[in-house]
Amino acid sequence: MRAIKIVLWTVLILVIAPILILVLVPPSPPSHQRQGEYETLGVLLERVDYQGKPTTALEYEANVFRDWGGMARELLGISGDTSSAVALLTDSSFSNGTIEVDLASTVVAKYLGLARGFAGIAFRVSEDLESYELVYLRPANGRSNNQTQRSHTVQYAAHPDFHFDVSRRVAPGVFESSANIGLDEWIHLRIEVNEQQAEIYVDGVQVLMVDKLILGDERSGGIALWVGLGTNAYFSNLEITLRET
Repeated sequence: MRAIKIVLWTVLILVIAPILILVLVPPSPPSHQRQGEYETLGVLLERVDYQGKPTTALEYEANVFRDWGGMARELLGISGDTSSAVALLTDSSFSNGTIEVDLASTVVAKYLGLARGFAGIAFRVSEDLESYELVYLRPANGRSNNQTQRSHTVQYAAHPDFHFDVSRRVAPGVFESSANIGLDEWIHLRIEVNEQQAEIYVDGVQVLMVDKLILGDERSGGIALWVGLGTNAYFSNLEITLRET
């Protein structure tokens, strides 16, 4: 009996201790870096040709310890924001207007089955890069056989407090939609912002309307490329058209 107790305590320690460490130890914050015309936070940036186009390529600097810590917090119901992973176009200033970009994404091998090719555009980004409106895609969901997954292909969020998990809890289906897209292919994303509204178009088709941007209608800030966990994202032909109000 004593030997069984020892084995049980050993198993409990091996299982619970790592979870407690992940939950209680704060993640090390990603560092700001100036990379060419971008200021980056939490991402690696390089210039590469991808499928015949010159691109700005981003990869999330995935700290597995930090990422699994976030998952542990979510499983245990402990709130915490999603780490920033952006490349801010320096000297950009945007309040209302249109943002267009061609983007493509692939999933890093070790994140297959978990990552969905998360890539998108952040706008009205604060100077410290810690607050912004965001539209991103999950191309791996676009042609899934699972209808629920397909409906989670296009996502609106607001960093740091209104990510997909919050929106699905308070307003299911309102801030995301489907689109006929896939990994490893070029997708044209257009975001039209007018005060507190945003219209999102994918390959020329309107796929989502946000009636009330979470951070407010009078906010202004920069424009940034955004990439999520386990993803290599490629951006080309970024165009910004400002609109006077």
